[in-house]
Amino acid sequence: MPRKAPGARERGIGAELRKIREATGQSVTAVAASLGWSKSLLSNLENGKRNIEPEEVASLLAVYGITDSRRDDLIGRARAADEPGWWERTLPGVPTESGTLASYEAEASALLDWTPALIPGLLQTMDYSRAYMLSDGIDPSDVEVRLMARLRRQQVLSGPVQYTAIIGEAALRTPFGGRAVMADQLRSVVRIADAQNVTIHVVPECIPHAGLIGAFMVIRFPVARPVAHVELLRTAMFLDRDEATPYGDAVARLRAVSMGATESTQLIATVAEEMRADGGVA
Repeated sequence: MPRKAPGARERGIGAELRKIREATGQSVTAVAASLGWSKSLLSNLENGKRNIEPEEVASLLAVYGITDSRRDDLIGRARAADEPGWWERTLPGVPTESGTLASYEAEASALLDWTPALIPGLLQTMDYSRAYMLSDGIDPSDVEVRLMARLRRQQVLSGPVQYTAIIGEAALRTPFGGRAVMADQLRSVVRIADAQNVTIHVVPECIPHAGLIGAFMVIRFPVARPVAHVELLRTAMFLDRDEATPYGDAVARLRAVSMGATESTQLIATVAEEMRADGGVA
């Protein structure tokens, strides 16, 4: 059976192995030679470009003299990598990029999400999300399965990940599904903002900033380098290394022009009440 494509978990394991190797002062060339491997094989393992077997992890840790709890943890994680998450099971109508994003989110320590004109996907109610998908021209037969995938993605917020959403004010006032649906959506955002691992900021309208170019998410991991997820029309792209750096810088600039967390949730609640009144919601 061919190996499955490497993903976020492999990036994390590889980064930790690289960190351990560097701490021992050994070079890639020397370690690869001691194991009879090619230099490129070890480099690919460390950079998450190749799926890694538990036996390979054990061999590397033996060379590095690691016998403490890190050994069991890393070998266990490599073994668990063979167990597919829901995102690795093909769902008709769900883009491959959505599964890749879910795999990164599942391994992340922090998610920094910027959306200038929409409520972020991880915060969307099903009614709001459905209305947006239909307005975007997605085949109605694909909408429900995409909603299922989105609901599964949202479960990541129940874990330890630190999630920061920076939302353009225009997103609060664009009522996909109508004003009643939007009122429910905004009230849901306010409720989610109460979680200790969730922080929400709003960027006021009419403030010039580089984020106006489009939505993106910076995904940070415990050890591996950050990845930027950049949204495109009907697809997305993932950037890492130097290509991801400008997006991390953009997050800092967006925070500088955004409202504080308390002020932001107060504004969201106020707009929700406006939508509720106009939409006739009880």
